[in-house]
Amino acid sequence: MKKLAVRFMKEMLLFLSTCIMVTRTIAQQYKGDWDTYIMEVDQRPVSVMVDLDFVNAPEAKTKKNVMIVRVILKQPLRDGMPGKNEMRSLDSIENNLVNGLISSLSAQYAGRFTQQGKRDYYFYSNDTSDCKMHITTALQSFPLYRWTILVKADPDFSNYFNVLYPTSEELERIKNRRMVEALQEKGDQLTAPRTVSHLIFFRTEAGRKSFAGVVQDSGYVVEKADKEIGVKDYPYSLQISRTDKIDFNSINKVSLFLWKLALHYSGKYDGWETFVVK
Repeated sequence: MKKLAVRFMKEMLLFLSTCIMVTRTIAQQYKGDWDTYIMEVDQRPVSVMVDLDFVNAPEAKTKKNVMIVRVILKQPLRDGMPGKNEMRSLDSIENNLVNGLISSLSAQYAGRFTQQGKRDYYFYSNDTSDCKMHITTALQSFPLYRWTILVKADPDFSNYFNVLYPTSEELERIKNRRMVEALQEKGDQLTAPRTVSHLIFFRTEAGRKSFAGVVQDSGYVVEKADKEIGVKDYPYSLQISRTDKIDFNSINKVSLFLWKLALHYSGKYDGWETFVVK
């Protein structure tokens, strides 16, 4: 498992750098909240790039048909992921599909899903007429790649939510990574432990009290406990703090522990904050 985790991290770094280049091109035509994550399914890696804000975009509300373009990788690695030498071709394929389907069908790109030697690109559109012709045109510069297209009605965006959108736990990991990256951008070396504050909301006062008792046994200090006026679902707030390391692996363990514990007591973990140490 340790070797697998190391390989995942190497692939993630390569995958993220590729994502940045691709989304820069996409962002020229469509702005979204793009991110990537890697998970494991049946002991094999799966990489996903997704617009987390896709369904909130006004343009998406009228696009009730999904077009899934599947491209077969030419030289996948043993774990089914694309190798470094194939990344440039896949980036060009993606850009051609995005630019071509946006201009021809007013499609909206929702993300991609890669596993077992295949990469699926997800587009939503109201107009899917002649979509195969437009895809053929977009991919005519890549005759050695085999591809298929699946088109179907998806008024509830089930393909987006069930395939692309991260689970609640994976979304928490994404938030943690973004926080750590923001600290690094401000010059933080992430080596110094410091006070980290966490905010949690609860449905009941009893749930908050039980949660507070557990975390205090783990060294957390209760900073503040309030009741939000006018809030029905989670009115009872709790702010706690503890000195911790804030590199990704360390803070991820801390955050996910509190996130899962909050669920156990009918609570909702709302994230963490700290100060920059240069």
